[in-house]
Amino acid sequence: MDKKLTDKEIGPGVELADSNRIKLLKKLQNIFGQIPQKAQASFLLCDLNYLKELCQAQSASPALLDAALHRVQTASNVDNIVTQWCQKSRMSSRVSSVQTPSPGSHHQIQPSPLRSVTATGTKRHASEELEDTDIPHKQRQLAADLSEQRSQQMSDLCKNRDKYKCVVTKFEGPMDACHIVPFSLNQQSSRASFFELLRILWPRRFEKWQSIVNSGTEFIGNMLTLSPTLHRCHSVGLFGLQPVEASSDGKSMKLKFFWLAQRDTSSNFMTDITAIPPFPDNVQLKGIQVCNVQDGHLIKSGEIIELMTADPANKPLPDWDLLELQWVMQRLTALRGAADIFDSVHSESDKYLEMEVFTEKSSAVEEQDTIEGSFHKIHTWMENQLVRPQLV
Repeated sequence: MDKKLTDKEIGPGVELADSNRIKLLKKLQNIFGQIPQKAQASFLLCDLNYLKELCQAQSASPALLDAALHRVQTASNVDNIVTQWCQKSRMSSRVSSVQTPSPGSHHQIQPSPLRSVTATGTKRHASEELEDTDIPHKQRQLAADLSEQRSQQMSDLCKNRDKYKCVVTKFEGPMDACHIVPFSLNQQSSRASFFELLRILWPRRFEKWQSIVNSGTEFIGNMLTLSPTLHRCHSVGLFGLQPVEASSDGKSMKLKFFWLAQRDTSSNFMTDITAIPPFPDNVQLKGIQVCNVQDGHLIKSGEIIELMTADPANKPLPDWDLLELQWVMQRLTALRGAADIFDSVHSESDKYLEMEVFTEKSSAVEEQDTIEGSFHKIHTWMENQLVRPQLV
């Protein structure tokens, strides 16, 4: 059976306009008063059951009420969720591409020079992530080698499925095979801690999300092909992709592209719970634009992105539920507001740009200059923003 959202279910501000949510937010306003902006962001997107539990805290014991108040006022769970979602240490996902040529490189596409962007000092072998365990060295090495090989294979399959084009802009130059759920969560311990945080805010959905990546992040259903610039923008929450339609045969899927309104106040800024920020579906961020390279039209919020595969068994499209998780996390990142996560991701830009990029060998100096120039432009653009990208 085909999946298809109704018009009322589409757009970044759907949850914010829900009448049942608004009623609960008014009750919470009377209980907690002003709260940090980051806590409010979680209230705007979480499962309603979480809000109902907080409302019940008023009639509970003083100890439970104090605990709920502390949890809301610190909102450390929101910080931790966004930090792990926008994580800055995806290093082992690029190791295989640095050391091993892609076996499935497309003959019409010039290989990407991105591997030269990262300084030698930032390179780490994947086995270093296992360093503190009691796994014997040879077993650690084997596990690392298998992980590297698997990453490269999935990268090749992802790009092949997406016809070696950015799924948004149709750009055919250097491109990234990007994880939907970050590669850092490929480690079981990191994955467990992340989903434990999600369990609090999304108790009705976290098990479904967790089960899909139960064996790790390295599968084609967790990947999309994006241009390096859009990959960078997505990694800091500037836009999100909402799944809106999928065929029952698994051969086609439609997403909607939305730039996300960025809050220019600190995530720790105290706000009324009921002071719901504007979160429109027609946002255009100041100073940044992307175009469809096939016909040159400007890609705006609401653009329909169609994904296709001729082989859903071996090259399936991105998983619908993981795309929904991504849609929630991208908006949480934007609604949370300006915070250390944005600055720290940005400050490590040279390292970060290749953290989840699967690259291929290149000898084309001109192409390297072009792509580095592209990164420099977006890097400069971000530096010129006072706190966060502004709306037009």
